Amino acid sequence: MWRTVRVVRSAEMGYLRVSIYFSVQTGTLERDVNDISRSPEELVNVHLGRRTVLLSELENKLAECCIITDQRYYRPRREDIKRVAFQLVTRDGLKHPLKKEKSAAVKKWLRSFLKRHSALEAS
Repeated sequence: MWRTVRVVRSAEMGYLRVSIYFSVQTGTLERDVNDISRSPEELVNVHLGRRTVLLSELENKLAECCIITDQRYYRPRREDIKRVAFQLVTRDGLKHPLKKEKSAAVKKWLRSFLKRHSALEAS
């Protein structure tokens, strides 16, 4: 993708020719070329899909804590992980879809969290 953006920005080829040659949708190509705030290399590293509830640093820290507790012969339960995630979100005042009445994260969030951090899936 970064090659296509560079080719169009350097005016070697037009949008239509580049989209046909590299098999890229024209709309996506135009959007990426017109976004001059990011370099072509940064356009490749865009995360697609829904955003996570926790910030990536917090989520990685939570995963590390779970791994450490697992190594110390105390495997964290799913309820423990959900409760800690809810506490982190409320402590930092982040906007979240987590359940307030149970003060724990929902099952969907836990499944996606465990999927993103494959080292925890066995727990």
